[in-house]
Amino acid sequence: MTSQRRKAFSIEEKGAILARLENGESNSALAKEFGVGHSTISMILKNKDRIKESFNSNVLKPKKLRKSQHDNIDQALLQWFKITRNKGIPISGPMLQEKGNVFASGFGNPNFNCSASWISRFKVRHNIVSGKIVGESSSFDQSSTYNWLTTVWPNLRRQFSNEEIFNADETGFFYKLLPDRTLKFKGENCCGGKLSKERLTVMVAANLSGTVKKKLFVIGRSQKPRCFSSVKSLPVDYANNRKAWMTSELFERWLRDWDRNLVKKKKKILLLVDNCPAHPNVTDLKSITLAFLPPNTTSVLQPMDQGIIRSLKCNFRKNLVLKMINGLDCNQNSPMKITILDAIVMINDAWNKISQSTIYNCFKHAGLIETYDDLPVREIEENEFDDEDDLPLSLWVRNLKSDLLPAPEVWKDYVDIDSSLMTYEEPTDENIVKNITENEQYESDGEEEIEEDRTPTAEEALKAADLLSKFVHSQMESDNLNWAMSTLHNGIRSFYYNCKKKQMQTKITDFFSKK
Repeated sequence: MTSQRRKAFSIEEKGAILARLENGESNSALAKEFGVGHSTISMILKNKDRIKESFNSNVLKPKKLRKSQHDNIDQALLQWFKITRNKGIPISGPMLQEKGNVFASGFGNPNFNCSASWISRFKVRHNIVSGKIVGESSSFDQSSTYNWLTTVWPNLRRQFSNEEIFNADETGFFYKLLPDRTLKFKGENCCGGKLSKERLTVMVAANLSGTVKKKLFVIGRSQKPRCFSSVKSLPVDYANNRKAWMTSELFERWLRDWDRNLVKKKKKILLLVDNCPAHPNVTDLKSITLAFLPPNTTSVLQPMDQGIIRSLKCNFRKNLVLKMINGLDCNQNSPMKITILDAIVMINDAWNKISQSTIYNCFKHAGLIETYDDLPVREIEENEFDDEDDLPLSLWVRNLKSDLLPAPEVWKDYVDIDSSLMTYEEPTDENIVKNITENEQYESDGEEEIEEDRTPTAEEALKAADLLSKFVHSQMESDNLNWAMSTLHNGIRSFYYNCKKKQMQTKITDFFSKK
């Protein structure tokens, strides 16, 4: 009797076997097909979480999942490698060795020697291969794009429906920037400086079908802006840190909150994100399968970058311009003040306005709807965007015919002024070591926005609702809008009468308490 020879599968092959097991195929049928014992298939199923983690990180070739004995050095060196390669800087083996020794010293491990063999195993663990750099380093990687679309994406895709596939990305907003100041800032470095102090970072996420637009996650600098003092609920999730940037800690917190919410709803999703330093590979998620787009491909494969974020910014700036015009029409001589609360409301309104078809077509334009023989680098087809989402701000402003507004050629610059705004921190060597050893979490510096915003009274809100209701019912032919207005009006009316009731009860109590 001859013993059965043990067969070693690559991560890619194990991922395919897992997908078939999860689709209902039996252990025995797969063992027979691949000529292995039942225990081999059972071991793959047992290690499914680690296999999926490597598979979704595009680590496909290794046949064994080995962790380094010096895991902290391994993690730090991998972070540095991703950051440096995303800058387009070539990296050699000796550079990795030298950097490995630097991190070893930072972790207080001076006896560690980052040898060539350790680097060789490091490369195998993380699917790092040598290659010749051709053309501009910042241009997207065509081969990685094609390979990901034809090998990784189909395996991920078949496990989820259109409603269960999401993409998320951050973008920066200069939320106080008005069009008459745009030319002053044109060409200015968006990575830092005074402008960054009046900025927000917004995490945008939606599913492939466009049927679900996740609640926005907004990051500001102030922990408790004064304009929030009387606000009981925000239309977005809000967090803060010193630079209003996304951090790995905020990303993980946002992701785990979403995961817990999905567990309660008994739903599972696939979430595609880019592999920037602020997006760690969060493990132990129960309802979210986290998958990373290949480096240097996000300009092509990221659906949010195919027009969704630009539509969001265009809609936001339309709201901002209308607020400016309304202020001028009301003869407000003082400069218009935009609080963080104003910006959040307008950004949320802009997000709600983006249509389902626009989101779907941006996923399609990224090549994620179907597999193409060629790379998904093509002109946007006609009717891919709703007319409202695709209407240039310059044309929209021109139709206002206002003598108070700058020339139309200014408006393209206005929309794109913060398109290159940094949304995350690129850690230094010291920060990488500190984040890994202490899991550093940014805390508020206690600074508050210097802004005042008086809360309207219940009487003022009811009068405004009365006026707005008359306008909607007399001027706008929309059943949905009329229903929404009626709901809002009733809510404010009930709040007003409850306030009056409490006031009356207080007065009666005061009357009987008098001696």
